[in-house]
Amino acid sequence: MQRTIDSLERIIALGEKLLTTFDIEGLLTQIVSNVKDLLRADGATLYLVDPIEKLMISQVILSDRVEEIVLKVGNDSIAGYTALNRRSLNIPDAYGDLSQYHPALKFNREIDEKFHTHTQSILTHPLELRGELIGVFQVVNKKGGAFDDDDLRILRNFAVIAGIAILNARLVERVVEEQSNANDIIEHIAEKVIIHDLEGRILSLNHRATEDLPAGMSARDAKGKKVMEIFPMLAGLEGEVKKVIEHNLDKTFSGGKMPYVILTAKNARQAIEKVILIIKEPVNNQPPGPPPATPEDPA
Repeated sequence: MQRTIDSLERIIALGEKLLTTFDIEGLLTQIVSNVKDLLRADGATLYLVDPIEKLMISQVILSDRVEEIVLKVGNDSIAGYTALNRRSLNIPDAYGDLSQYHPALKFNREIDEKFHTHTQSILTHPLELRGELIGVFQVVNKKGGAFDDDDLRILRNFAVIAGIAILNARLVERVVEEQSNANDIIEHIAEKVIIHDLEGRILSLNHRATEDLPAGMSARDAKGKKVMEIFPMLAGLEGEVKKVIEHNLDKTFSGGKMPYVILTAKNARQAIEKVILIIKEPVNNQPPGPPPATPEDPA
C-alpha cells in the first residue's frame, strides 16, 4: 500500500510535466520512459490505436532503443487482446500456455529474436478516456520478480494522466494545424485583411494590407499601433467595429461602396478576443461614411 501511495505522489508530479508537453513524439517518449521507471521494468511499450485501420502503432523502449512495432487489434497478440477486450493482463510467463485467456492468444517470439531479449513477465492495461480507446500499455520483465496487483494499480492510475496528456497534445496539434491553414488562406487572398485586438491595436496584416501601409513602414512596424492611425481611410468602419464588440456579434458585413466583412474570434467563454477586418476592394483615400451594415447574431 505504501508503494502505491508513493507512486501516486510521483504520478501527480509527472502529470504536471506531461500535461504541459504538447509535442506528440516527445510526450509519448516521456510516457513510456515513466511507465518503465514506475514499474521497475526492463521495457515498456505504448501502442496507439488506429480505429479506422484496426492497427496499433507503438512507441517502444527496449535496452534504451526506441523502435516501432505494428500490430492488429485482435485476440492473437497480447496487446491486441487487451485493446479488443479492454482488459488488463498479468502474464507471469510469456512463453507459457496462454489459452486460459483466449484460445488464439500467443506471445510473438519474433520480437525477442529481433531485439535479442527474453520476455518473461508481461503486464498490459488499456488506455481509455471517456469511453474512447487511445492505446495499450505493455510492460515487460519486472526487475526482481513478477508483476503484482500494486503494479496494476500504479499503471491504471498513470494511464489516466497519460490519456489526458495525449488528448491535450492532439488537440493543440490540431488547433495549430488549423491556425496555420487559416493563416495561409488569409495571407494569399486578394482582399485586405487586418486583425486587431479589442483596443484597435494591429496584431497582424496580410500581404495585401501591407501594400497600403505608409511609405517606409513594414508590417512589423505597424504591429501594436492603432488601425485608424495607420489606415485613416478606414475611419468609417470604426463605429461598425464598436457595435460588433458591444453586441458580441460573430460578424457583420456590407456590400456598399466599400464592401467589407468584420469577423470576430472568440475564446471558450464566447467573449471576443480579436477582430478581423476584411476589405473586399481597394480603399480610396477618402474616408467613407458609415455604410449600412447587416449584423449577424452569434449562433
